[in-house]
Amino acid sequence: MGHQGGEIHFQAGGLNGIEGFSVMKQETHLVPMHGGGHVALHRYKPSNPVGLPVVVAHGTLSNQLAVEHLGVFFAEQGFDTWLLEWGGHGQARPAHRQQNFEYPALNDLPVAIDFVVQHTGHSQLHWTSHSGGGLLALMLLARQPERISQIKSLSLIGAQVTDAAPNLKEKMRVAALGALTRLFGRTPRKLVPIGPEGEPTLLLVQWCKWNLSGKWKGADGFDYLAALKQVRVPSLVIAGGRDDVAPPKGCRRIYEALGGPKTWHECTVQKGFSKDFSHSQMIRGEAAKTEVFPLLHQFIQTI
Repeated sequence: MGHQGGEIHFQAGGLNGIEGFSVMKQETHLVPMHGGGHVALHRYKPSNPVGLPVVVAHGTLSNQLAVEHLGVFFAEQGFDTWLLEWGGHGQARPAHRQQNFEYPALNDLPVAIDFVVQHTGHSQLHWTSHSGGGLLALMLLARQPERISQIKSLSLIGAQVTDAAPNLKEKMRVAALGALTRLFGRTPRKLVPIGPEGEPTLLLVQWCKWNLSGKWKGADGFDYLAALKQVRVPSLVIAGGRDDVAPPKGCRRIYEALGGPKTWHECTVQKGFSKDFSHSQMIRGEAAKTEVFPLLHQFIQTI
């Protein structure tokens, strides 16, 4: 099943609160990782799924609750939908507390992808993600291009890694976040109360370093932006006009670096949206459901 050792635990039940989908199954799988810890995969399975499975990944300081609306949306469209919790978030458990941002990309994601592929019988899946969940996929595909064949499409909402500190004030804020994370050995939620959780590991130290330097370099010097030209997966990149976590400039840098067919959307009034979207507004709320989510569905339908 794409994992070794341990036991797969799951809960099964109906997906409540979705009109017309009373027969939909909901399962939670805790999938062990080779180096310790486990990821959590929450599955929303319609009785007759359409197309390929869709994996929905949350970002940092978060868990499945942040992307639940998006997951339900895809399930309503008939997709076999899997919400991934990684890096010790939600029901997931990290391999160790000292891990950086690259660790879950190269350890959590392969286990999750292999499990979904083997459990559904499909050789490919659609990857849809918010914020850091997209960065994880990009790092994995850049480092392990043999995995590209498993990904039918990439949808990245509010994902950037180089431009969160454009001025002195923001540089000081990002530097303080990195220093406090290193001091505590984690990022307590009270330091950055923008999501449902804190960050349980040292992961954000590396994110802060990338944004302060403006360079997306691995701990070993690997140049991720340069490597993205080899990631020739159809990609949708969405940025929010009022997103100070993932400014459009940073999202655009990733968009331009990608080597495959790609589509860009900037959620601003100027571009025809109802408002300039913030980081969280692209995945939660009525405007997200009516303006952003349909873009994701339309994109997948064209692949």
